[in-house]
Amino acid sequence: MANKCPVKFENVDFCAPSTHDNPYEMYDYFLEHEPLYFDETNGVWEVFRYDDIVTIERDTETFINAEGVRPNIPPDPGMIYQDGEQHSKQRALVSSGFTPRQMRKMEDRAREIVIELVGSMLQKDEVEIVADLAGALPARLIADMLAIPEEKRAAVMTWINQIIVGGCGPEYVTDEVNDAFENFCMHHEEMYQDRIAAGCKGSDLLSIWMNAEIDGEKLDESQLLFEHVLLNVGGAETTRSAIAGGLHQLSLDQKQYDALYEDPSLIPNAVEEIIRWVCPFVNMYRTATRDYEMYGKVIKEGEQVGLTYPAANRDPRKFKNPHEFNIFRDFSKEARHLSFGLGPHFCLGASLARLEVRLSLEEMTKRVKAIRVPEGKEVEYVSSSFTRGLSKFPAVLEAR
Repeated sequence: MANKCPVKFENVDFCAPSTHDNPYEMYDYFLEHEPLYFDETNGVWEVFRYDDIVTIERDTETFINAEGVRPNIPPDPGMIYQDGEQHSKQRALVSSGFTPRQMRKMEDRAREIVIELVGSMLQKDEVEIVADLAGALPARLIADMLAIPEEKRAAVMTWINQIIVGGCGPEYVTDEVNDAFENFCMHHEEMYQDRIAAGCKGSDLLSIWMNAEIDGEKLDESQLLFEHVLLNVGGAETTRSAIAGGLHQLSLDQKQYDALYEDPSLIPNAVEEIIRWVCPFVNMYRTATRDYEMYGKVIKEGEQVGLTYPAANRDPRKFKNPHEFNIFRDFSKEARHLSFGLGPHFCLGASLARLEVRLSLEEMTKRVKAIRVPEGKEVEYVSSSFTRGLSKFPAVLEAR
Protein backbone atom coordinates (compact mmCIF):
# COMPACT_ATOMS: atom_id res chain seq x y z
CA MET A 1 0.00 0.00 0.00
CA ALA A 2 1.25 3.48 -0.82
CA ASN A 3 2.09 5.77 2.07
CA LYS A 4 1.12 9.43 1.84
CA CYS A 5 3.43 12.23 2.90
CA PRO A 6 1.98 15.18 4.86
CA VAL A 7 1.34 18.17 2.62
CA LYS A 8 1.95 20.79 5.31
CA PHE A 9 5.17 20.98 7.24
CA GLU A 10 3.97 23.12 10.10
CA ASN A 11 2.69 21.94 13.47
CA VAL A 12 4.14 18.53 12.70
CA ASP A 13 3.66 15.85 15.36
CA PHE A 14 6.90 13.87 15.12
CA CYS A 15 5.61 11.17 17.48
CA ALA A 16 2.66 10.37 15.22
CA PRO A 17 3.48 7.20 13.25
CA SER A 18 1.80 8.54 10.08
CA THR A 19 4.20 11.51 10.04
CA HIS A 20 6.94 9.15 8.96
CA ASP A 21 5.00 7.27 6.29
CA ASN A 22 7.02 7.91 3.11
CA PRO A 23 8.55 10.98 4.79
CA TYR A 24 11.35 12.04 2.46
CA GLU A 25 9.60 15.04 0.91
CA MET A 26 9.07 16.30 4.46
CA TYR A 27 12.64 15.51 5.51
CA ASP A 28 13.95 17.36 2.42
CA TYR A 29 11.93 20.41 3.39
CA PHE A 30 13.39 20.48 6.90
CA LEU A 31 16.91 19.73 5.67
CA GLU A 32 16.81 22.81 3.46
CA HIS A 33 14.48 25.23 5.23
CA GLU A 34 14.25 24.42 8.93
CA PRO A 35 17.13 22.19 10.08
CA LEU A 36 16.18 22.67 13.75
CA TYR A 37 12.45 22.33 14.41
CA PHE A 38 10.46 22.52 17.65
CA ASP A 39 7.63 20.00 17.82
CA GLU A 40 5.10 21.89 19.95
CA THR A 41 2.79 18.88 20.26
CA ASN A 42 5.40 16.87 22.14
CA GLY A 43 7.67 19.62 23.46
CA VAL A 44 10.79 18.24 21.76
CA TRP A 45 13.25 19.47 19.15
CA GLU A 46 14.10 17.67 15.91
CA VAL A 47 17.37 17.97 14.02
CA PHE A 48 17.92 16.69 10.48
CA ARG A 49 21.28 17.60 8.97
CA TYR A 50 24.16 15.14 9.02
CA ASP A 51 26.77 17.49 10.52
CA ASP A 52 24.39 18.65 13.26
CA ILE A 53 23.64 15.09 14.32
CA VAL A 54 27.37 14.30 14.37
CA THR A 55 28.01 17.37 16.54
CA ILE A 56 25.29 16.39 19.02
CA GLU A 57 26.36 12.72 19.16
CA ARG A 58 29.95 13.72 19.90
CA ASP A 59 29.13 16.38 22.51
CA THR A 60 28.36 13.93 25.31
CA GLU A 61 28.71 16.60 27.98
CA THR A 62 25.96 18.79 26.53
CA PHE A 63 23.67 16.08 25.14
CA ILE A 64 23.09 13.03 27.32
CA ASN A 65 21.16 9.74 27.22
CA ALA A 66 20.45 9.49 30.94
CA GLU A 67 17.08 11.30 30.71
CA GLY A 68 15.74 8.96 28.02
CA VAL A 69 16.32 8.19 24.34
CA ARG A 70 12.65 8.06 23.36
CA PRO A 71 10.44 11.18 23.37
CA ASN A 72 9.11 11.96 26.87
CA ILE A 73 9.66 8.39 28.04
CA PRO A 74 11.76 7.99 31.20
CA PRO A 75 14.99 5.96 31.15
CA ASP A 76 15.48 2.41 32.34
CA PRO A 77 18.65 0.78 33.79
CA GLY A 78 19.86 -0.42 30.39
CA MET A 79 23.20 0.47 28.84
CA ILE A 80 21.71 2.82 26.24
CA TYR A 81 20.47 5.14 29.02
CA GLN A 82 23.85 5.53 30.69
CA ASP A 83 26.54 8.16 30.14
CA GLY A 84 30.23 8.53 30.86
CA GLU A 85 32.01 6.00 33.05
CA GLN A 86 28.84 4.10 33.94
CA HIS A 87 28.03 3.63 30.26
CA SER A 88 31.56 2.51 29.44
CA LYS A 89 31.55 -0.06 32.24
CA GLN A 90 28.09 -1.41 31.45
CA ARG A 91 28.82 -1.54 27.72
CA ALA A 92 32.02 -3.48 28.42
CA LEU A 93 30.05 -6.03 30.43
CA VAL A 94 27.42 -6.39 27.69
CA SER A 95 30.06 -6.64 24.95
CA SER A 96 31.49 -9.72 26.67
CA GLY A 97 28.90 -11.61 24.65
CA PHE A 98 30.22 -10.20 21.37
CA THR A 99 33.85 -11.35 21.40
CA PRO A 100 35.57 -12.40 18.13
CA ARG A 101 35.07 -16.03 19.16
CA GLN A 102 31.37 -15.48 19.75
CA MET A 103 31.06 -13.64 16.44
CA ARG A 104 32.64 -16.55 14.57
CA LYS A 105 30.10 -18.89 16.14
CA MET A 106 27.30 -16.52 15.17
CA GLU A 107 28.52 -16.33 11.57
CA ASP A 108 28.60 -20.10 11.23
CA ARG A 109 25.11 -20.41 12.68
CA ALA A 110 23.72 -17.49 10.66
CA ARG A 111 25.02 -19.05 7.44
CA GLU A 112 23.30 -22.33 8.28
CA ILE A 113 20.02 -20.53 8.91
CA VAL A 114 20.22 -18.44 5.71
CA ILE A 115 20.94 -21.51 3.58
CA GLU A 116 17.96 -23.31 5.13
CA LEU A 117 15.58 -20.35 4.77
CA VAL A 118 16.46 -19.61 1.14
CA GLY A 119 16.19 -23.30 0.31
CA SER A 120 12.71 -23.41 1.87
CA MET A 121 11.61 -20.33 -0.07
CA LEU A 122 12.70 -21.89 -3.35
CA GLN A 123 10.26 -24.72 -2.71
CA LYS A 124 7.30 -22.31 -2.73
CA ASP A 125 5.40 -20.76 -5.63
CA GLU A 126 5.12 -17.49 -3.70
CA VAL A 127 7.00 -16.31 -0.62
CA GLU A 128 6.69 -13.61 2.05
CA ILE A 129 10.24 -12.28 2.28
CA VAL A 130 9.74 -10.45 5.59
CA ALA A 131 8.36 -13.52 7.35
CA ASP A 132 10.30 -16.19 5.44
CA LEU A 133 13.77 -14.60 5.51
CA ALA A 134 14.24 -11.04 6.73
CA GLY A 135 12.41 -11.53 10.02
CA ALA A 136 13.12 -15.22 10.45
CA LEU A 137 16.92 -14.95 10.31
CA PRO A 138 17.51 -12.46 13.16
CA ALA A 139 14.71 -13.96 15.25
CA ARG A 140 16.21 -17.43 15.03
CA LEU A 141 19.79 -16.25 15.51
CA ILE A 142 18.95 -14.21 18.61
CA ALA A 143 16.87 -17.08 19.98
CA ASP A 144 19.85 -19.40 19.46
CA MET A 145 22.22 -16.91 21.12
CA LEU A 146 19.96 -16.75 24.15
CA ALA A 147 18.99 -20.45 24.08
CA ILE A 148 15.29 -19.58 24.13
CA PRO A 149 13.18 -22.76 24.24
CA GLU A 150 11.69 -23.57 20.83
CA GLU A 151 8.12 -23.41 22.11
CA LYS A 152 8.61 -19.84 23.42
CA ARG A 153 10.24 -18.26 20.39
CA ALA A 154 7.16 -17.12 18.47
CA ALA A 155 5.64 -15.61 21.60
CA VAL A 156 8.85 -13.71 22.44
CA MET A 157 8.96 -12.08 18.99
CA THR A 158 5.28 -11.14 19.27
CA TRP A 159 5.97 -9.43 22.61
CA ILE A 160 9.02 -7.61 21.20
CA ASN A 161 7.05 -6.30 18.20
CA GLN A 162 4.38 -4.98 20.58
CA ILE A 163 6.97 -3.39 22.89
CA ILE A 164 8.49 -1.54 19.92
CA VAL A 165 5.17 0.27 19.37
CA GLY A 166 5.59 1.95 22.76
CA GLY A 167 8.79 3.60 21.58
CA CYS A 168 6.77 6.13 19.60
CA GLY A 169 5.91 8.08 22.75
CA PRO A 170 3.88 7.96 26.00
CA GLU A 171 0.46 7.93 24.33
CA TYR A 172 1.48 4.82 22.39
CA VAL A 173 2.32 2.87 25.55
CA THR A 174 -1.01 1.03 25.49
CA ASP A 175 -2.32 -1.79 27.66
CA GLU A 176 -1.18 -4.17 24.92
CA VAL A 177 2.36 -2.75 25.12
CA ASN A 178 2.39 -3.04 28.93
CA ASP A 179 1.04 -6.59 28.80
CA ALA A 180 3.72 -7.55 26.29
CA PHE A 181 6.44 -6.09 28.52
CA GLU A 182 5.04 -7.90 31.55
CA ASN A 183 5.03 -11.18 29.61
CA PHE A 184 8.62 -10.59 28.53
CA CYS A 185 9.64 -9.87 32.12
CA MET A 186 8.16 -13.18 33.25
CA HIS A 187 9.96 -14.93 30.39
CA HIS A 188 13.22 -13.26 31.38
CA GLU A 189 12.79 -14.26 35.02
CA GLU A 190 12.21 -17.89 34.03
CA MET A 191 15.41 -17.88 31.97
CA TYR A 192 17.31 -16.11 34.74
CA GLN A 193 16.26 -18.64 37.37
CA ASP A 194 17.02 -21.54 35.00
CA ARG A 195 20.58 -20.23 34.58
CA ILE A 196 21.05 -19.90 38.35
CA ALA A 197 19.75 -23.44 38.88
CA ALA A 198 22.26 -24.69 36.30
CA GLY A 199 25.12 -22.82 37.98
CA CYS A 200 25.42 -20.30 35.09
CA LYS A 201 27.60 -22.78 33.21
CA GLY A 202 25.93 -22.37 29.83
CA SER A 203 27.45 -20.74 26.75
CA ASP A 204 24.30 -18.76 25.89
CA LEU A 205 24.40 -14.97 25.93
CA LEU A 206 22.36 -14.57 29.12
CA SER A 207 24.74 -16.89 31.01
CA ILE A 208 27.72 -14.97 29.62
CA TRP A 209 26.19 -11.69 30.83
CA MET A 210 25.45 -13.14 34.26
CA ASN A 211 29.07 -14.27 34.61
CA ALA A 212 30.66 -11.11 33.16
CA GLU A 213 32.60 -9.08 35.71
CA ILE A 214 34.74 -5.95 35.68
CA ASP A 215 36.56 -4.81 38.83
CA GLY A 216 34.31 -7.02 40.91
CA GLU A 217 31.12 -5.56 39.41
CA LYS A 218 28.47 -7.50 37.52
CA LEU A 219 25.26 -6.53 35.74
CA ASP A 220 22.47 -6.48 38.30
CA GLU A 221 19.08 -8.10 37.71
CA SER A 222 17.38 -4.98 36.35
CA GLN A 223 20.27 -4.25 34.00
CA LEU A 224 20.16 -7.83 32.73
CA LEU A 225 16.45 -7.52 32.01
CA PHE A 226 16.77 -4.34 29.99
CA GLU A 227 19.87 -5.50 28.07
CA HIS A 228 17.83 -8.59 27.22
CA VAL A 229 15.00 -6.39 25.89
CA LEU A 230 17.39 -4.14 23.98
CA LEU A 231 19.10 -7.07 22.27
CA ASN A 232 15.77 -8.36 21.02
CA VAL A 233 14.48 -4.96 19.90
CA GLY A 234 17.69 -3.79 18.20
CA GLY A 235 18.77 -7.15 16.86
CA ALA A 236 15.44 -8.09 15.33
CA GLU A 237 14.35 -4.72 13.97
CA THR A 238 17.58 -3.51 12.35
CA THR A 239 18.32 -6.67 10.44
CA ARG A 240 14.75 -7.45 9.42
CA SER A 241 14.25 -3.99 7.94
CA ALA A 242 17.64 -3.91 6.21
CA ILE A 243 17.30 -7.33 4.56
CA ALA A 244 13.73 -6.79 3.40
CA GLY A 245 14.28 -3.21 2.27
CA GLY A 246 17.53 -4.05 0.51
CA LEU A 247 16.09 -6.99 -1.40
CA HIS A 248 13.09 -4.89 -2.38
CA GLN A 249 15.29 -2.17 -3.87
CA LEU A 250 17.37 -4.79 -5.68
CA SER A 251 14.20 -6.40 -7.05
CA LEU A 252 13.43 -3.04 -8.67
CA ASP A 253 16.85 -2.84 -10.38
CA GLN A 254 17.86 -6.09 -12.02
CA LYS A 255 21.20 -4.67 -13.19
CA GLN A 256 22.32 -3.97 -9.63
CA TYR A 257 21.06 -7.35 -8.46
CA ASP A 258 22.91 -9.12 -11.27
CA ALA A 259 26.08 -7.16 -10.47
CA LEU A 260 26.17 -8.73 -7.00
CA TYR A 261 25.93 -12.20 -8.53
CA GLU A 262 28.61 -11.49 -11.13
CA ASP A 263 30.96 -9.84 -8.61
CA PRO A 264 30.28 -10.87 -4.99
CA SER A 265 33.09 -8.56 -3.83
CA LEU A 266 30.54 -5.76 -4.28
CA ILE A 267 28.33 -7.16 -1.53
CA PRO A 268 29.99 -5.46 1.49
CA ASN A 269 29.53 -2.06 -0.16
CA ALA A 270 25.95 -2.99 -1.06
CA VAL A 271 25.34 -3.79 2.61
CA GLU A 272 26.37 -0.24 3.57
CA GLU A 273 24.16 1.29 0.89
CA ILE A 274 21.22 -0.83 2.00
CA ILE A 275 21.65 0.22 5.64
CA ARG A 276 21.99 3.89 4.58
CA TRP A 277 18.90 3.67 2.38
CA VAL A 278 16.66 1.73 4.74
CA CYS A 279 17.83 3.33 8.02
CA PRO A 280 15.69 1.12 10.28
CA PHE A 281 15.48 3.51 13.25
CA VAL A 282 13.76 6.85 12.64
CA ASN A 283 15.41 8.64 15.55
CA MET A 284 16.96 8.58 18.99
CA TYR A 285 16.76 11.42 21.49
CA ARG A 286 19.28 13.26 23.65
CA THR A 287 18.65 15.74 26.49
CA ALA A 288 20.43 19.09 26.74
CA THR A 289 22.32 19.70 29.98
CA ARG A 290 22.59 23.44 29.26
CA ASP A 291 21.08 26.03 26.96
CA TYR A 292 22.44 25.46 23.45
CA GLU A 293 22.04 27.73 20.44
CA MET A 294 21.63 26.45 16.88
CA TYR A 295 20.37 28.36 13.85
CA GLY A 296 19.36 31.30 16.02
CA LYS A 297 17.17 29.13 18.24
CA VAL A 298 17.85 27.96 21.78
CA ILE A 299 17.49 24.38 22.96
CA LYS A 300 16.91 24.91 26.65
CA GLU A 301 18.45 22.87 29.43
CA GLY A 302 16.32 19.76 30.02
CA GLU A 303 14.75 19.72 26.56
CA GLN A 304 15.04 16.68 24.31
CA VAL A 305 16.45 16.68 20.77
CA GLY A 306 15.47 14.00 18.24
CA LEU A 307 18.24 12.92 15.86
CA THR A 308 16.46 12.11 12.60
CA TYR A 309 18.84 9.59 11.07
CA PRO A 310 16.96 8.87 7.79
CA ALA A 311 17.06 12.57 6.92
CA ALA A 312 20.79 12.77 7.67
CA ASN A 313 21.41 9.69 5.52
CA ARG A 314 19.94 11.59 2.58
CA ASP A 315 21.51 14.96 3.28
CA PRO A 316 22.65 16.28 -0.13
CA ARG A 317 25.57 18.03 1.59
CA LYS A 318 27.03 14.59 2.30
CA PHE A 319 25.67 12.23 -0.34
CA LYS A 320 25.58 12.57 -4.11
CA ASN A 321 22.06 11.95 -5.46
CA PRO A 322 20.97 10.93 -1.94
CA HIS A 323 17.59 9.54 -3.05
CA GLU A 324 19.23 7.17 -5.52
CA PHE A 325 19.79 3.60 -4.34
CA ASN A 326 23.28 2.80 -5.63
CA ILE A 327 25.29 -0.23 -4.53
CA PHE A 328 28.32 1.30 -6.28
CA ARG A 329 28.25 4.43 -4.12
CA ASP A 330 31.81 5.44 -3.20
CA PHE A 331 31.67 5.97 0.54
CA SER A 332 35.34 6.96 0.56
CA LYS A 333 34.28 10.15 -1.25
CA GLU A 334 31.01 10.60 0.63
CA ALA A 335 29.99 10.34 4.27
CA ARG A 336 29.40 7.13 6.17
CA HIS A 337 25.76 6.55 7.03
CA LEU A 338 24.49 7.25 10.54
CA SER A 339 22.07 4.30 10.78
CA PHE A 340 24.01 2.81 13.70
CA GLY A 341 24.53 6.14 15.46
CA LEU A 342 27.94 7.54 16.34
CA GLY A 343 30.30 7.97 19.25
CA PRO A 344 30.11 6.05 22.54
CA HIS A 345 26.57 4.86 21.82
CA PHE A 346 27.42 3.42 18.39
CA CYS A 347 25.28 0.30 17.99
CA LEU A 348 26.93 -2.67 19.68
CA GLY A 349 25.23 -5.06 17.26
CA ALA A 350 26.34 -3.28 14.07
CA SER A 351 28.78 -6.02 13.08
CA LEU A 352 26.14 -8.69 13.61
CA ALA A 353 23.58 -6.77 11.54
CA ARG A 354 26.07 -6.30 8.71
CA LEU A 355 26.91 -9.99 8.86
CA GLU A 356 23.29 -11.08 8.53
CA VAL A 357 22.58 -8.71 5.64
CA ARG A 358 25.76 -9.83 3.86
CA LEU A 359 24.98 -13.54 4.22
CA SER A 360 21.43 -12.96 2.97
CA LEU A 361 22.70 -11.18 -0.12
CA GLU A 362 25.31 -13.85 -0.79
CA GLU A 363 22.83 -16.71 -0.63
CA MET A 364 20.00 -14.95 -2.46
CA THR A 365 22.12 -13.75 -5.38
CA LYS A 366 23.80 -17.15 -5.65
CA ARG A 367 20.56 -19.13 -5.78
CA VAL A 368 17.89 -16.70 -6.97
CA LYS A 369 18.01 -15.16 -10.45
CA ALA A 370 15.26 -12.59 -9.95
CA ILE A 371 12.74 -11.37 -7.37
CA ARG A 372 9.41 -9.90 -8.39
CA VAL A 373 6.28 -8.79 -6.58
CA PRO A 374 3.28 -10.76 -7.95
CA GLU A 375 0.82 -8.86 -10.11
CA GLY A 376 -1.92 -7.29 -8.07
CA LYS A 377 0.10 -7.31 -4.84
CA GLU A 378 2.24 -4.64 -3.17
CA VAL A 379 4.79 -4.31 -0.42
CA GLU A 380 3.57 -2.71 2.82
CA TYR A 381 5.43 -0.63 5.38
CA VAL A 382 5.29 -0.45 9.15
CA SER A 383 3.79 2.84 10.30
CA SER A 384 5.92 4.10 13.19
CA SER A 385 7.79 7.12 14.50
CA PHE A 386 10.43 4.79 16.01
CA THR A 387 11.22 2.21 13.35
CA ARG A 388 10.75 2.04 9.61
CA GLY A 389 10.70 -0.97 7.35
CA LEU A 390 8.62 -3.34 5.30
CA SER A 391 5.93 -5.30 7.09
CA LYS A 392 5.00 -7.35 4.01
CA PHE A 393 6.96 -8.26 0.90
CA PRO A 394 5.12 -10.83 -1.24
CA ALA A 395 7.40 -12.20 -3.95
CA VAL A 396 7.94 -14.84 -6.58
CA LEU A 397 11.52 -16.11 -6.79
CA GLU A 398 13.09 -17.28 -10.03
CA ALA A 399 15.72 -19.91 -9.23
CA ARG A 400 19.03 -19.98 -11.03
